[in-house]
Amino acid sequence: MKRTTFFTLNTLGTKRGGLVKAVIKRANTIAAAEPDRHVHLLTLGLQTQINSIREEMVHLHLLDQRVQVTNLIHTLGKQKPNDKQTKARLLKRLQRQFVIFEDASRPENDSYRLFENGVYCQYIRFDADERLVFIDYFSESRHRLKREEYLEHGQLFQVIHYSATTNKPVSRQFLNGDGTCYLTLWHKINSVDWSHLFYFGKHEQFQFNDPAAFYTFALNQLLAQYPAVLLSSEFRDRLPNLPKRNLDAVVLDVTHPNIRKIAFGHSNHFVAPFDETATISGVWNALFKRIGEWSAVVTATPRQATHMKQQFGHDSLFKSIPHAFTNKAAGSLVADAVNPNRFVVVSRIQIKKDVAESVRAMRLIVDHNPNAFLDFYGFGYNDQLEKDLLALIKELALTDHVHFKGFVTDMREAYAGAVATLFTSQSEGFGMAILESMSYGIPVIAYDICYGPAEIIEDRVTGRLIPKGDTAQFAEAAIELMTQPEARQAMGLRAAGALAPFSDQQYETSWVNLLHELDVSTH
Repeated sequence: MKRTTFFTLNTLGTKRGGLVKAVIKRANTIAAAEPDRHVHLLTLGLQTQINSIREEMVHLHLLDQRVQVTNLIHTLGKQKPNDKQTKARLLKRLQRQFVIFEDASRPENDSYRLFENGVYCQYIRFDADERLVFIDYFSESRHRLKREEYLEHGQLFQVIHYSATTNKPVSRQFLNGDGTCYLTLWHKINSVDWSHLFYFGKHEQFQFNDPAAFYTFALNQLLAQYPAVLLSSEFRDRLPNLPKRNLDAVVLDVTHPNIRKIAFGHSNHFVAPFDETATISGVWNALFKRIGEWSAVVTATPRQATHMKQQFGHDSLFKSIPHAFTNKAAGSLVADAVNPNRFVVVSRIQIKKDVAESVRAMRLIVDHNPNAFLDFYGFGYNDQLEKDLLALIKELALTDHVHFKGFVTDMREAYAGAVATLFTSQSEGFGMAILESMSYGIPVIAYDICYGPAEIIEDRVTGRLIPKGDTAQFAEAAIELMTQPEARQAMGLRAAGALAPFSDQQYETSWVNLLHELDVSTH
């Protein structure tokens, strides 16, 4: 019997980082290879419009039609469509009581402000298909009191109540199709972190003071309907919806009688300096303290699996399956004309990614060639780290040399025609951007870190590996590729031709074999 397979994510969307991309790739691969296996992406975060997200991703060919997408909180309630919440019907009814103004300040959104006797009282938004998304309610002093969020089929799904002083959520109610509440969530004061959850079932009611315990309960409820399941734990982060214990603890506590549990190591498991000389990061404690309870622990590199086995034993548990990136157009793209001044970075602005180091290297590169520039593809979180990066660019007088291009799904736009990709992460689990860049015939200059670069790049053959933190040598390698176009082209061609170990076929075979092992295993 093939186990119904659930790969866990916190949120899903078209604009997500490497971890989400990797899990989607795996789900797509398995669904295509084994059409008789039911494959689910299971999200834990609050995503009301999850069905629309799935539809968009299928339409953009980012998600296989056979992969099901489910939000765990949705599974606890009972839905009921409401066709009265379409734009035309709703506005017609509201016009009897309110004066309605379209919100022209945000033309990308179909939104309206409602006034009653001159007092602003509601704000309404519809999606591109004229379906109601949410309604905000305001006090006479224009403080937001609550928000009602609707599912795509018109059902009121969530009511969010806000603090009158901070405008942050203080509680949420999740509703069945008949309007009854099945779950109430409290936030910590002045925080987005979850603190308490109250479940109102038909025959049972529970209070949870730890969101992790709530998620285990919800998973037990969901998985009980399947005779044999496989459940993954994909991330270790402390999140607002998991502020105390992380996903590893949630998955390990699930009590299904016929379950196999796997953990995937998308990230480095050490603290700084992020190598085998360092101590284990605290977010990995749940995984390693209960190591014998897993059916498999999967890493993207053999080196990380070796380090784990050396410290924790249980050698047979550890599997290494590299990520895959097959670029069908690579053969034609490596011949694209190279702009001798252009470098690229593809990354989130996140502390371990250390994109600020690529900016420091660019200062040295620009000192050699004033026409050199860096195109940055990715996104930040509008946090202090992003502000510090912008300040550094200004401080180093690189404002005209660093161009922020935003998030792209067509990676040719990012890579094609670049001299090289700069990869300055301090810590990785693999480094998908390396594989992507090489598949387009663009060599990568990377620091030799744990994990990924040394497992993918052969120094001076398919790219460059630089001792971590040596900014001057990193910049010298970039300048060398700029000034030696023939050598750079040859390196790019070798890079594109060196990806057989990371092919889709090898990736598919490895995952299908592992799942078959777990289908029949007794642990």
